[in-house]
Amino acid sequence: MTVTTPASSPARSDGRRRVVIAVAACAVLVALGAWVGSLFGGMIDLRVYRMGGSVLLHGQALYDAKLPGSGLPFTYPPFAAIAMVPLAAVPWGVALVTWTTISVLCITALWRTSLPKTFWSFISQRKRTAVLVALTVLSLLLEPVWQTIQFGQINLLLTAMILLDLVRPNNARLRGFWLGVTIGVKLTPLPFLALLVVTKQWRALRNAVFGLLATMAVGFAIVPHQSWRYWTDVILDANRVGGIAYTGNQSFNGFLHRIGNDAGWVQPTWFLLSAVFGLLVLWLARRYWLADERVTAISVLALAVLYASPISWSHHWVWIIPLGVSLIRGINRVWGLNPAVAAGVLFYGLFVLRSIWWVPFRDDRELDWSFWQAIPGNSHLIVGMIAFILLAITSRSLPKEGG
Repeated sequence: MTVTTPASSPARSDGRRRVVIAVAACAVLVALGAWVGSLFGGMIDLRVYRMGGSVLLHGQALYDAKLPGSGLPFTYPPFAAIAMVPLAAVPWGVALVTWTTISVLCITALWRTSLPKTFWSFISQRKRTAVLVALTVLSLLLEPVWQTIQFGQINLLLTAMILLDLVRPNNARLRGFWLGVTIGVKLTPLPFLALLVVTKQWRALRNAVFGLLATMAVGFAIVPHQSWRYWTDVILDANRVGGIAYTGNQSFNGFLHRIGNDAGWVQPTWFLLSAVFGLLVLWLARRYWLADERVTAISVLALAVLYASPISWSHHWVWIIPLGVSLIRGINRVWGLNPAVAAGVLFYGLFVLRSIWWVPFRDDRELDWSFWQAIPGNSHLIVGMIAFILLAITSRSLPKEGG
C-alpha cells in the first residue's frame, strides 16, 4: 500500500506559502497602524525596552535609568536589556514595525498551535489561510491582546515561545530550553517549571534550567555589575512595577489590595490563596498532561501564574487564546458542540467588552468601588476562575491515569 505524505504534497506547500504571505501582510498592516498610533504617545513599554538596550549601549546604570516623560524604570533581568539592544540601535519606526509584526505573527502561531488537528481536518487548505487571518485580526478585539499591541509589550512573544516549546514531542531537541529563556527575560514564567516536575519531564526541566542559567551567564559576562545588582537587590523591589491596587492588576494580590489596601491581613491571605490555587492548578494541569492534552495543561498552569503573581497586568492575560480553545474542547467533549460554541462566544466576548475599564480607576479610586463596580473591575479574574472550574469538571471525562 502506498502512503502519501501530506506535508510533501504541492497543494500543502502552496497552502502554507499562502498562509505565511497572508499573515505576514496582515501583521505588517497592523504594525503600520501601530506606528501611526505611536506618533500620539503610545507604545510605552516598547520605549522602556529600547531605553534598556540604549542604556547598555552607552554604558550607563540600567536600573537607575528612567524613561523621559513617564519616569518608568527598566524592571526586567539584564538579559532582557541585552536582547533589546538591536531594537535600540535602529530608528524608532523600524523598531516599532518590527516588534508589532512579531507580536501579530505570535497571535497566529498561538491559534495555529492551540486549535486541534481535528479542527483543521474539516477545513480545506485554501480556507485555512482565511481562518488564520480572520482569527488573528479578531484577536485584536480582545482586551489583553490589544493592550499588548498598544503598549508594545512582550507578552505575546513569551506566550508563543512557551506554548510552542512545551507542546513539542518529549524527545524534541532542547525541548524546555526556550521556557528557560523566557524566565531569563521575564521571571513570571517560573512556575511552569513546576509542571515539568509534577509530570516528571526531567529532560525538559534540565533544558529549562540550562536556558535560564544561560541567560544569567550572558548577563554576567556582558554587564556583571548590573547583573549582580539585579539578582541581589532589584529583584526584591516590588515597588518598581507600579500600583498594586490598580484595576489593570488582575491577580489575587491586586484583588485583595482593592479590598483591604495595606491592611495586615492582605499579604498572608495572598500567600494562602496563591498556594492553595497553585496546588489545585498543578493537580489539574497534571491531569490534562497525562491525558495528552498539552495545550490545556499549559493553559491551566498559566492561570496559576496569572493569579499568584504579585502583578498580573491585563495584558499578561493573552493566555486566554489557548485557554479559550481548551475550554471549548472540554465542554464539547462532555456536553456537545452547541454548548461549546456558546461558551466560546461568551468567554472571548467578555474579554472583548473590556469591562475592567468600565469603572473608576487610577488615583486609588479602586479602593472605593461598590460591590457592583467590583464585578466588572475584577472581570478577568472572575472569567478565568469560571474557566478553571469548568475545565476541572470536564476533566472527569478524561481517561483515568494509567488507563
